[in-house]
Amino acid sequence: MKTLELNDLLHIRQENELWFANNERAVFVSTRAFGAMQRDLIENIGIDRMKTFFFKYGYQLGVEDAQEVAKRDSLSLLEKIEYGPIIHALKGHTKSTITEKDFEVEGNEIKSFRFKGVWENSYEAEQHIRNFGISQGPVCYTLTGYATGYISGVVGVDVFFKELQCQGQGAPCCVWEGRLVSEWKDEAEEFFSYSKELPILKELEQTNEKLIQEKNNLTLVSKTYNEMTNELIKGNNIDSILNILYKQHHLPIVVEDSRQQIIAYKGINLENFEKVRKTFTEIPDKKQCQSKVGIFSFDNGTSLVSPVYLMGKVVGYCSFLYEQDRTPNYEIDSMILDRLASICSLLFLKEKTEVESLEQVKGHFLEEIISGKYTQQEIMRKADYFQLDLSVRYQIVALTYKFLNTCDEKEFTIHKKIFEMVSAYFREVANLNVLIGQQPDSLILLITERQVTQQNMEKTIRSLAAFLKKQLKNALFLAGISAQNSSIIEAGVAMEEALSALRLSSRDEPITLFSDLGLLGILINDQNEKAIKKMIRDHLGVLYENLDNNKLELIETLYHFLEQGGNLDQTAESLALSKSGLRYRLNKITDLLAIDLRDPQRQFQLMMALKALKIIEHERIKKIQAE
Repeated sequence: MKTLELNDLLHIRQENELWFANNERAVFVSTRAFGAMQRDLIENIGIDRMKTFFFKYGYQLGVEDAQEVAKRDSLSLLEKIEYGPIIHALKGHTKSTITEKDFEVEGNEIKSFRFKGVWENSYEAEQHIRNFGISQGPVCYTLTGYATGYISGVVGVDVFFKELQCQGQGAPCCVWEGRLVSEWKDEAEEFFSYSKELPILKELEQTNEKLIQEKNNLTLVSKTYNEMTNELIKGNNIDSILNILYKQHHLPIVVEDSRQQIIAYKGINLENFEKVRKTFTEIPDKKQCQSKVGIFSFDNGTSLVSPVYLMGKVVGYCSFLYEQDRTPNYEIDSMILDRLASICSLLFLKEKTEVESLEQVKGHFLEEIISGKYTQQEIMRKADYFQLDLSVRYQIVALTYKFLNTCDEKEFTIHKKIFEMVSAYFREVANLNVLIGQQPDSLILLITERQVTQQNMEKTIRSLAAFLKKQLKNALFLAGISAQNSSIIEAGVAMEEALSALRLSSRDEPITLFSDLGLLGILINDQNEKAIKKMIRDHLGVLYENLDNNKLELIETLYHFLEQGGNLDQTAESLALSKSGLRYRLNKITDLLAIDLRDPQRQFQLMMALKALKIIEHERIKKIQAE
C-alpha cells in the first residue's frame, strides 16, 4: 500500500489499485472531461439549470472538506477558515488567496463575516473559454459552491460567495467575496433555488399535464366557437347564439353597443344588470381602443369585458358576469368571450351591410320620386315595401355642410360618413322612418307629417344638426326646410323649395324655412327667372354687374347689415370686422348705389333683392368664391 502525505490536511493512498483521499475513495478526472460535461449540460438542460447543478456539486465538495477540518479541535476558527483555500488548491481546482478578512463573533454566534480574495488558474474558467469562448458573466460555479459549502460548514451559519470578476470574462484572475447570506439578499437566491426546483422528469410531467389541459381547453373553446358559428351561418340572431353559450357555461352574458345600450342578454334581467352596472368600480372607456379582455369589479362580483371591433373601431362590448361565489376561469372564459366578440363583429357587419343597402335603395327611391319617374299609385305601392305612408303631408329638408378649417379627409369619404351618421340618427336616436337621397353637395330628406308635425320640424332638424356637430366638431351644418306638401308627385317642387331656403342659411342662422322667404319664395321659379334677375339688377345696380369676390364681399356686408336691422355693433360682430372697417364698406356701398341705407322702404327692397340673388345666382356665386 502506497501513502502520499501532501500535507497534514490531505492524505492520498493506494490500496488494491484503488485511490483513497482522507479515507474516502477518490477518482481522478481530467479538466478536459469536466469541460465536456459542462458543454453537454449547457446544451441539454440550459445555462440556468447548469449553474445551480455545478454550484450544488461544489457546495457538497466544500461541506465534506469542512467536516474533516471541523474534527481538529486544536485549530482556531480563523485557522479552520484559512485552511479552505489550501485544500482547494491541493485538489487542483485553483490557486486561492485571501486578500481581506473581517468577521465578528459574539459568544458562539457569527455576527458579521466578510472575506475577499482571488482565484488564479481556475480550471472551470479555463474549460469554459476552451468550449464557449469569453463569457458575458462569471462562470466558476463549482468554485463559488465549494467556498460557500466549506465556510458554511466551518462557521455554522449560511454564507454565500460570489465572483466580482472572472477569468472566464477575460479578466486576469477571478476576484471573489464572501458574506452572510442575509447580507446578499436576492443575489444569493438564484443559486440556492436549486432546492426548490423540480426534477426534470417531474417538470416534464407537469408540462405534459399543462399541455393536455391546454388542449382540452382549446377543444372546448373550439367546440363552442363552432356551435356559435353554425348559428351564424344558419342566419339566426344574437339571442340564439347567447342561448348556446349560456347552456354550456351558465354564465350571465350581456352584449352592448358602443354607447353601452343593451343589445342582447342572457342569464340576468335588465333591472338587475342596471343595478350591477351602477356599482362598477371601473367601466371600459369608449374613447380608447381596447385590444384585450379586461376584468372589472362591482359590489358583488366581477365582470370580464371584451370589445367588439368593426372596421378598426370599437362598436360594442361583450361581458360575462360573476357573482362573489364564482371565480372566473380567465384562461378559458377570456378565449370564449373573445370568440363571442368575433361573432358579434360579424353580426354587426351583416346588420351594417343590410342597413346600408336598405338606405341606398330608399335613397334611390326618393331620387326617382323627385325625378317624376313614377305615378302616384306606383309610389304608394313601392312605399309599402319600406313601411312608409306617402299619402299624408310631408316636408323635404335639404342639408349641407361646410368645414370651418381644412379637412384632410376626401370629399367622397366625408359625404359617405355624414350620410351614415344622418341615417343612424333617424334610425337609432329619433326612431323615424325617413327617405334620404344624395345630391353632389347635400342630402335630401323626406319626412312625413305623421312622424314629425310641421310645428316640430325645425326642432327635429336642429337636434339632427347638434348630433352631427358632436361627431364632426370642425363642420358647420346648414339646412333648408320646404313648405308642407300634400301631393307626393310634387316632391321635386318641394325639393327646390328646400334648396332655395338652404341658400339663405348662414352660420348665424343655420336653418331656414321656405315659409320665411315669404313672397320671394312664391315668385322665384323657372318661369319668371328673367324678371327676378331684372329686379336684382334694378336694386343692386353696379354691385350686381360683373360679379367678383370684391363685390361679393360688399354684398355680404350689406346683407348682414340689413339682417341685423342696421345695428352696427351686431353687424361688425357677425362679420368679425372692426366698426371702422364696417363703416368704410357701408360708405362705399352707399356711394356705389347712391341710396340712403336708413330708408325702411329701400331696406326692404334691398333685402328682397339680396335674398333673390343668393337663390338665383347660387351656383355662380359658388364658382366665383372657389376661384
